[in-house]
Amino acid sequence: MAEPTIDDLLQNYSPEVQELARQTCHLVRSVLPGAYEKVQMGWKNVQFGTGPGMKQMVFAVAPLKERVNVHLAGADLDDPMGLLHGVGKSGRHVRITSPEDLRNPALYGLLEEAVEAQGRPQEERAAKAGAPVQGYRAYASKTMNVPVERLFAAWTDEDTRNRWLGDRVLTLRGRTDNKSLRARWADDTPVDVRFTAKGEGKSEVVIDHSKIADEAGAAELKALWKERLDALKRHLEG
Repeated sequence: MAEPTIDDLLQNYSPEVQELARQTCHLVRSVLPGAYEKVQMGWKNVQFGTGPGMKQMVFAVAPLKERVNVHLAGADLDDPMGLLHGVGKSGRHVRITSPEDLRNPALYGLLEEAVEAQGRPQEERAAKAGAPVQGYRAYASKTMNVPVERLFAAWTDEDTRNRWLGDRVLTLRGRTDNKSLRARWADDTPVDVRFTAKGEGKSEVVIDHSKIADEAGAAELKALWKERLDALKRHLEG
């Protein structure tokens, strides 16, 4: 009997969830290249590991009715951005509700941590683990038809930043040129910004605004960042 495929697993889900699951699997494969991959119809997931045994499983991508969960082996992973959900003793999961979630640099870092932890002694893993950050988070991203150097400069030059961000207070705290920024919002909540070159004359910016007090505030800031990134795109491309 032929082994089940991801098409078999996804056939009863909506087109949106199917596409989200495929994109999530693609991200997992990029973090764990050459992974042993198996579709588990009974458990309704795709498992990825360093070998066929359950103890070698690192990730499982599970489609649900309106989202996709990524299960990570090990409940003791260092999760500074508070992405993990659940209280399992052998693993926890990250909720993926949109393609935007997959572009979050904190998610990629957490997946890399899970791969690294697979071969780390249990005692060392327990010592490394830390408490998750409390609060809500807002994400936003935008691809623009400008080189990454120009996109980065639009954030670091104060006069340029004021043109698209307006009178909102953003205090820069650290930078890696053309790659990342650490900043603080007016209420002292952290804003992490990542920049990625997407080829000649094209680049992407991803914002992760964390430690927001409540869900309503996170929704408001997400809408604000989307609006301001649209303004930045108009400024740079116009």
